[in-house]
Amino acid sequence: MILSNWTINIQTLIIIIIDMCTILMMMMANEIQTDDFKLTTNAPKKDEICESIRKRNGTKLNILAVGRTPTRMLLITMDFYVYDVPIDSIDSAINKLYLRTKPIPMSEKYPVLFNDQRFQQIKNVIFNSFIMTDADSEWICITTRRSETDYHGINYNILHPFVFQGWVFNFQWKEVLISRIEICLFYGLRHNNQGNLEMASYKCYHSNHIRSGNSIGLAKGYRSICFDSTGQKISIENDGCQSGNPVRWPVLKGFTDGGKFYLFGEYYIYIFDENIFNEEGSAYPVKKRNYDSFFNCGGYIPSGQVSRSLFVWIVVIIIVLLMILMMILMCILTVHRKRIHRSSIIHAKTTRSGFESSIVNGGRPSNNRSMMLSKIASMKSGNSMKKLSSNSKNITSNKPGSISRRTIGGSRAVISCGSTPATVRTGVDRGANSGVNNTNSNNNRFKCLTTTRNQSSRFR
Repeated sequence: MILSNWTINIQTLIIIIIDMCTILMMMMANEIQTDDFKLTTNAPKKDEICESIRKRNGTKLNILAVGRTPTRMLLITMDFYVYDVPIDSIDSAINKLYLRTKPIPMSEKYPVLFNDQRFQQIKNVIFNSFIMTDADSEWICITTRRSETDYHGINYNILHPFVFQGWVFNFQWKEVLISRIEICLFYGLRHNNQGNLEMASYKCYHSNHIRSGNSIGLAKGYRSICFDSTGQKISIENDGCQSGNPVRWPVLKGFTDGGKFYLFGEYYIYIFDENIFNEEGSAYPVKKRNYDSFFNCGGYIPSGQVSRSLFVWIVVIIIVLLMILMMILMCILTVHRKRIHRSSIIHAKTTRSGFESSIVNGGRPSNNRSMMLSKIASMKSGNSMKKLSSNSKNITSNKPGSISRRTIGGSRAVISCGSTPATVRTGVDRGANSGVNNTNSNNNRFKCLTTTRNQSSRFR
């Protein structure tokens, strides 16, 4: 009865869990239909902004600033979208930059910067923009050119949102400023009058704090970048290219990370060791990567898809847990049945042994066995006494008035039937009691043993 109730409870629990899973799956189906409708009407299927960066077809490069700080990797597009990705988003082993996050409009990411009046005045005449780190914070630095506007550039504090007055470039040639992770340092690239590519380094003057408003200037002057005789390696030469083979890449943007330069050209990204700048005359190999192979647009998942994906995982987990629960319950049920079956067998054997075991404890009869044998022997001896008594009565009743004495089972008995005593002996069990084999003991015959002379009557 207990096993039956227990089995019914398990089955009820399994049915309840199955019903819950069915309801969740129906809800998930409705959610999927709703999300599919939203995806087909509103949500973009891929990151079009990232695709515009990696697909170079001769159009203007859609990068305003790119660089790394101690805490993040930033990329700002020309149409003012911001990618703020982890610092490990660039894989220097395979030279890939992963833009896995959703691009955020600058008006939402940096509202203090975007809504500042000075930014609105210069956003269409930006000469250069780069990422910089000082002793206090991380910065977005935007410069203007004196020949194009009278407005100063601006510097935006990323960690403590605030806009400071920035720098104005006073020279005529075109320079590209390259972000560095070191405090108040960055690189500059330009083409000289012959079109050869040159490199220099800049630093903050008088202080490592950008907010102080101090100017910036050259830390190490411009020097030429040259190919070696094989054309596979490059080096920096102080007195022009002695090999006669200068580098003339059209560099548009760039940054450094992990001890490497990443220079964005018209069609390729050029990658080489940063030590080239400090080790004058030492040649280092250079690699070229296509934009579509360097930028990896992981895209982003719309909010509806996030909830649907989470819902699917919840249902899958519930189904797996249900299967595990069913397996555990079946195992428990099987073990319980085996235990009940084993206990019933043991109980049956114990009951039979109480009646059927004959010899235990060194050959002695068991208590139950000895009690039964004693009862049976008593019953048999009683029946024998009754039979002998009835036989003796029949024999002595033939001569009324006589006195008969007999021995039953080896004992003497006196039967008074008259005034004359008589001694009678039976042969029943005599041989067994005396140890003498008497062949006439089984005949149960009465024999007259003695008579006395003093008796007034005798047998006739």
